[in-house]
Amino acid sequence: MTPEVRPFTIGVTTTQLLQPPEAVRDEFARRRSILCHDAIEPGFLATLQGLCNRGGFMPDSVEGLGDREVEQPQRAGGAISLALQREGLRRWLEAATGCGPLGKVEGRVVQTRANGHDQLDWHNDLQDPRRRLAITANLSEAPYEGGLFQLRAVVTREMLTEHLHAERGTVLIFDISRDLEHRVLPLTRGGPRRVYTGWFFRE
Repeated sequence: MTPEVRPFTIGVTTTQLLQPPEAVRDEFARRRSILCHDAIEPGFLATLQGLCNRGGFMPDSVEGLGDREVEQPQRAGGAISLALQREGLRRWLEAATGCGPLGKVEGRVVQTRANGHDQLDWHNDLQDPRRRLAITANLSEAPYEGGLFQLRAVVTREMLTEHLHAERGTVLIFDISRDLEHRVLPLTRGGPRRVYTGWFFRE
């Protein structure tokens, strides 16, 4: 279980950095992830959830990995990607993770349902080798069971991070590397589990 930290908060027009990057550096080195509570400002979160509710989701299959639904068009996803581009946050993440210069951000809102087949199996997100850090942000409104995120070391199978996106506005940032893989387990009831999922790319 990762300790509760609130290192930053992302709003519609600004991002407030609340803790120095050194506050999470050791935790990232151990768990290869940073769990950020209440990271999306409540007004911005309400706007994003409204965009999701007024928009639509289309089925999406990832060959060899699993199934989910993707926001179409990416209204909420585009708004979050734009907010994550802010230079202050990118520089903070570089210092907190030691991952080197970060450039653009890409991502989208996806959801999984308790339907017996929506899930993502073990993978490393390196279909594009420029991806350096991954991010998921909880936009769910309905409670759910299942849907656990897991991050592990490939060689030892040691579980480094397990996280259930139960709190709205919580953000998980994790490392992308050949020695790591992650997955999302199926929902068993409730939901949908709705998250923004994206990547910070090498500059």
